[in-house]
Amino acid sequence: MLQPGLLSVDLSWSEGLGLGIVLAAGFIGRGVEPRLRDALRRRLEARRRVLSLKRREEAAAETSTLEVYVDESGVEKVLVNLARDPIRGPRVYASSLRVSDFRCFDEISVSLRHPGDTSDLTHQNVNLILGDNGSGKSTLLKAIAIAALGPILDSSGFVPFHLIRSGCKGSLIRGTFLVDEPRSAPEELVGEVEVVRYGDYEELRAGHDRGAWRALSDDSDPGFLVVGYGVNRRVAEDEAEHAFLERSRRRRRYQRVASLFDEGAVLTPLDPWLPTLDYRRRGEVEELLAALLPEEARLKSGKAGEAVFEWRGQELPYLALSDGYRSFIGWVGDLLVQIDAASQGRLPLNEVGGIVLVDEVDLLLHPSWQREVVPNIARTFPELQFVFTTHSPIVAGTLESDNILIARTNEEGSSRLDRIDASIHGLNAEQILLSSYFELESTRAPGVQSELGKLAEQAMAGDDEAALTYLRALSGKSTHLDS
Repeated sequence: MLQPGLLSVDLSWSEGLGLGIVLAAGFIGRGVEPRLRDALRRRLEARRRVLSLKRREEAAAETSTLEVYVDESGVEKVLVNLARDPIRGPRVYASSLRVSDFRCFDEISVSLRHPGDTSDLTHQNVNLILGDNGSGKSTLLKAIAIAALGPILDSSGFVPFHLIRSGCKGSLIRGTFLVDEPRSAPEELVGEVEVVRYGDYEELRAGHDRGAWRALSDDSDPGFLVVGYGVNRRVAEDEAEHAFLERSRRRRRYQRVASLFDEGAVLTPLDPWLPTLDYRRRGEVEELLAALLPEEARLKSGKAGEAVFEWRGQELPYLALSDGYRSFIGWVGDLLVQIDAASQGRLPLNEVGGIVLVDEVDLLLHPSWQREVVPNIARTFPELQFVFTTHSPIVAGTLESDNILIARTNEEGSSRLDRIDASIHGLNAEQILLSSYFELESTRAPGVQSELGKLAEQAMAGDDEAALTYLRALSGKSTHLDS
């Protein structure tokens, strides 16, 4: 009989393999106690797990020479940094995007921040797009979604509409994505979609490797989670509308981004989903919403049926909340539904990885909420990559310059995306509006600014009264320039 001391010996791989052969042959089963036999099996399995992890590290090191970004430093390490052990679920992030002749863009190339990149940013998982109306903020979100979901869009209910830049024959969208899952080392995948014109119609031609992107064709596969919310996002408000959503021609993967493209698309409401959750999952949802909402609003704990919120001591159903709360809870609630479906109950909701695209993240939110909304979202979902758009200087001031891209339009009507090496983090709203990020000459009403200019000219000509009025206006002591 084998001695118990054998269990403390550190088996080499060859010894472990030999032991495995012996176990497979059934030799040990005839002469060793079941307890000792089981212990040896566990020892062998533990050794195999250690060697598997070593092979993953070596594979990751081999891929570390891949250049993901064309204009960022430290790119050689990005895939190694992405891999974290243990990986409990699949993750996908957009690392770069190149677009030609797509709506307002003639030619752009941009890199994107994501969890696990090489930066020392406080919020590595956030990208914020600023810009004037029509400069391409929403278009960028659409391009990312198309590059990620290209192979399944044409059979999912998606209808291309004026995607090709005016005067051009076609568009090209090329996205580079980082994919990480427990079964393999991180890898870089390229999704390329060509948009071609046929008379009044447009058609997508996806150049994705069908084998590498096979998870897209399986709605139940947890991989390649991509979710998007357009500015007209709206939650299904009654059972009939929700039933229509459920039987819609849109497949689940396109339905997750449909509001970016279709103003009639609706989001999944919380009411029919919450009753399906077990006690543990319901507790997760309550905690996550509590982390995201102002302290005065909470999802009612343990309330069965419809989603009821406690707001300043009152109990209100979702539809009775203010527009700002409904707008925010609407897309966040839908995001939780989509994350839950993707995780299949195997992961906590805040540990699921993927891409989330949100147009006008500050929509209908009070300035006090705008100061916290993006940092709170980034901290609450650290494994998700977010691409937000906004017009809010308050939102912009909560991030570092490397989190921010600025969409600008030139005289020919073509847009570009820039990063500015100038910090606005912590500045007040007026300072940010007057900075190179927004480029306003003044935050005053146009008529007031014109009057101030006239007063300045009069003061320089020696008019003491005009000089005094001008100084009072600048100091905020007078609101009437004619006083």
